Amino acid sequence: MMKVWLLGVLCLLALAALGLTLLPRGLAAAKLLTGPRDPVAAAEYLLARRTAEDYREAAEEALFAKDEDLAASIAALAAERGAPLPAELTARITAAEDEASGRIGADAWNGFLSGNAPNEAALAGAVAADLTGVGDVRDLYNQAAIYVSGGEVDPLLIGLATVGLGLTAATVATVGLALPERAGVSTLKAVKRAGRLSPALAREAGAVAASALDGEAMRLVGTSLARLDVAGARAASARLVKPGAAATLKGLGTDVATLGQNAGYRTTVAALATAKSAQELGVLARLSNRFGKATRGVMVLGGAAFTAASLLGTATAWTLSALLWVVGLAFAAERLGRRIGRWIWPAPPPRLQLG
Repeated sequence: MMKVWLLGVLCLLALAALGLTLLPRGLAAAKLLTGPRDPVAAAEYLLARRTAEDYREAAEEALFAKDEDLAASIAALAAERGAPLPAELTARITAAEDEASGRIGADAWNGFLSGNAPNEAALAGAVAADLTGVGDVRDLYNQAAIYVSGGEVDPLLIGLATVGLGLTAATVATVGLALPERAGVSTLKAVKRAGRLSPALAREAGAVAASALDGEAMRLVGTSLARLDVAGARAASARLVKPGAAATLKGLGTDVATLGQNAGYRTTVAALATAKSAQELGVLARLSNRFGKATRGVMVLGGAAFTAASLLGTATAWTLSALLWVVGLAFAAERLGRRIGRWIWPAPPPRLQLG
């Protein structure tokens, strides 16, 4: 009898210990399933499973890789989640950021002249060149020359340069209201030129641009620029890409601008390097509205799962597991309570029946 009692108590204690891990995850999963199923909610769910040690290790790895921007983003995320990094580690991150700021020199000017962006300083220079229209005119001239000579052009580069020229004019006409969108398109083009754009995203956007390219307008751009007829080239460039494709590229530029404004260049470049589609880039832009400078930390510590449907399957499994735990605990408690009751109040002996 004592062995049965001891076994029952041990099973109940084991079930209670299991609940310490199962219940928090199950409740978080249930909250995700019953609440808004958006990227922010998914990221919050994934981050809830991270510990202070996870943030510390991720920050140390970023510093070891000499990526002070990622380390700073992780530090911001850790503080926002109530798990701040140790003071010594925070000081090292700050020192690394200060050292990095001193490395910005001629790279920005080289980016301005060439349009190439091997690093963030050069990217800023390349974007600055586009904001004046110089970069877009240069890119269209180069691509038009390739087209006239029968070479293979880059439809995405042409599309972005064309949209960029239109946004430059809109920026002037609206006294700067179109500047964020203009900067977003320029950043996208600079990242594409540097070969740092996700191949999947480059293929998707490139296919959109290629299907909308006007060959005759491309030829007119080339001949106009060869005669130094900038006005004629601008007029021809307005017909280079069909309106639908131009709107799609502008939408990409808007998402890039949102990321840049909220999270900075490094996060934007990282997002453009990893996003597998325009839709995924939009998800990251929406996340940056919530997490700001900590967005890159979310991308690393949250992983890519917040954009995948499989997350709902995982959340459902945790929710069902928690429900089964509650049922099991209730059943075990009922059985144990019944035995305790029988021990305290034994059943009366059966009465003798007089026949």
